[in-house]
This record gives sequence, structure tokens and C-alpha cells, in this order.
Amino acid sequence: MSSATDEIRREAACHCGQLRLNVTGDPWRVSLCHCLACQRRTGSAFGMQAAFAPEQVRFTGRSNEYARISDEADRTEHAFHFCPDCGSTVYYREPDVVVVMVGAFADPTFPPPVESFYDHRMHSWVVLPDTIESDEGREAWAPIHPLYEAGRYEEAAERGREVLETSPHPRVLFNVACCESRAGQTAEAIDHLRRAIDTWEGFREMAKQDTDFDPIRDEPAFAELLRPR
Repeated sequence: MSSATDEIRREAACHCGQLRLNVTGDPWRVSLCHCLACQRRTGSAFGMQAAFAPEQVRFTGRSNEYARISDEADRTEHAFHFCPDCGSTVYYREPDVVVVMVGAFADPTFPPPVESFYDHRMHSWVVLPDTIESDEGREAWAPIHPLYEAGRYEEAAERGREVLETSPHPRVLFNVACCESRAGQTAEAIDHLRRAIDTWEGFREMAKQDTDFDPIRDEPAFAELLRPR
């Protein structure tokens, strides 16, 4: 049995070394993100990041913060921390997680990514490693997301229901419910949200915070769905 002293320890740092993170143990998830926001943030074709529990990370040095709201259905706030001297983004925070930029470790032996997000934004020359797990729900929703962004909720909901006929993925169920709520399709939204929650309890917490459900938040059936089981 390994002891605490045998745990893997790594150090991440900004370009000038002023801001440092000492991390204990392996990350619980390493991912790639091809979204345009990550491309702009990194100046590269994609972002690569590793998620750790807060208790795994110790911080040294000063950082400035830039907060951005996620485009995802949960609308999570990402608080990006960067060095005020050299400008390197080293990590960002979400509730209950610290996400560290893998490049900040400067370690070619770092564990490989297992997830890839926003693949529809991926540069054509990028080849994903065999370690990547596919996210069918995310990709199934990708062609519909521009309709949601444009406020065409009824059309997005209709397209989403068509996708559900062949790909009843939990993420698609949740996103369809969001659009139906915005479109005034209350009964349909509650039905699809219920089906999403039946597949993953996490959608219950997401629905509590998601403003897409504000139009139906006072509905008794919606309130019933949000009660813990």
C-alpha cells in the first residue's frame, strides 16, 4: 500500500514562474476543448486542461482573474486566473474543481486527454488520440446549437426532437427541454427534463440554476422534478 509520501506530485507554473501550483495526485479528468473561446484564450488550435479537486492543489504567487460564463446549458462561471506579470493563464475555477492548463506543467509525460469537446470547431488537421472518449450527445446537439444562440427556440426544439428519435442522449434531452421551456412548450419541456433526470441526477441541479427554465419555474410539475429523491 502506498503512503502519502508516495503520491504523485507535480508543479504547474506561468511563463515567468511567479504564479505556481503544487498538485498532489493524478487529475480526475484530462480534456481537450476546440471551442473558439479556448482557441482565442490559448492562441492555439485547442485548449488542454486537467481537473483536480481543490484539496489537491496548493497555490503560490499572485494572480489576476477574468470570469466568463460557459456556453453550456449549465451556464457555469469559469474564473480564469493568470499571472499579472507575464499574462499566462495557469488555471480556472468552477464550483468544487480546479482546472489547470496542462501546458503549465511543462511535462510531456502528463496523462493524455480522455475527452474532446466542441469537435465541430476542430481544425481539420487535428487527429485525436485513441484515449479520447466520444461524446455523442454533444456532437448530436452541435448543429442545433446555433438556432438556440439565435433565439429560435421553437425551431431548435423541433430539430432536437428529431435527433432524439435516433439519438436519445441525456444531453440532448436536457437541451431540448431548455428550448421547449423558452418556446412556451411547458408540458414537453417537463417531460424531456424528467427523462433527462432519470438518466443522470446531475441534471436536477443544473435545472435549478439554468435560466432557460425560468419561464416554467413556477409550474408545480417543474418544482416537483427539482425535489431531491
